[in-house]
Amino acid sequence: MTGKSLESPVGLVAIGHSGLTGESSDPDRPQEDALENSWATGTTAQVKSVYLRMVAVRPQTEGHVSNTAQGGALAARLVDQAEGALNRVPAPAVAIIQTIDNDIRCDGTDAAHVPEFGADLDGALALITQRSPKTRVLVVGQMGRPATAAPAIAQNPGSKVGVTGTGICDFFDPVGKLVPSKIVTLTGIIEGYEKEQARVCATYEQCSTDEGVFAGFVD
Repeated sequence: MTGKSLESPVGLVAIGHSGLTGESSDPDRPQEDALENSWATGTTAQVKSVYLRMVAVRPQTEGHVSNTAQGGALAARLVDQAEGALNRVPAPAVAIIQTIDNDIRCDGTDAAHVPEFGADLDGALALITQRSPKTRVLVVGQMGRPATAAPAIAQNPGSKVGVTGTGICDFFDPVGKLVPSKIVTLTGIIEGYEKEQARVCATYEQCSTDEGVFAGFVD
C-alpha cells in the first residue's frame, strides 16, 4: 500500500524505541515489552495512555491503533516502522515518534552523526505525511535529563554501572563519584539531537514537538 490515503483520519500509530513499548513495566516480565502499558498506545486503564484518552473523546478511535516501536531501535528504523504502522492504520489522526536515545554514541562522533539522525527522521515524516496528509505528528524529546536522573541512578546499582567509567558520558567515575562536567557533556549531546529533531519537524506543517515537556521528566 503506497498511495496517498484519502480517508478521514482516525486512530493512532507510534514508532521509535523502547520508550514506547512499555519495556520492563510488568514486574513478571523484566526486560520484555509490555505494549499494554505503553504511554502512547497502551490498553491498561491505570496507564491512561494517549490511545485510551483518544478513545474516550473519539470513540471511533477504538481498534485503530498500531505500535511498531522496537527496543534498541535507531532512527534508521523509523521509515520501516512507519511503513508497518501505516499498513495497519492507513490514516491515523495522530502519529507519535519517540527516538534519539539509542542514536546517542558518546564516543566523540555525535556531532557528525546528528545530520544522519535528522535525515532518518525526515524520511519517516515524509512517508507519514505523504501517505496520510491529515495526520498530526508528535515528536517527543529525550525523557529527563542527566542532572535530574543522577540521584535515582545513584541508588540503583544496575543502572549506575551503565554510566560509570572514564567515557565522555560516564557521569560517575570508576570509584562511583559524580562528575558534573560529564553531566554537562551528555546534556549537550542530547540537546544537539533534540535541536535537529525540532528543525526537521518544523519543516512539516503537520509536525509538532513536545516543546520540552519530556525533558522535564524526573525519575
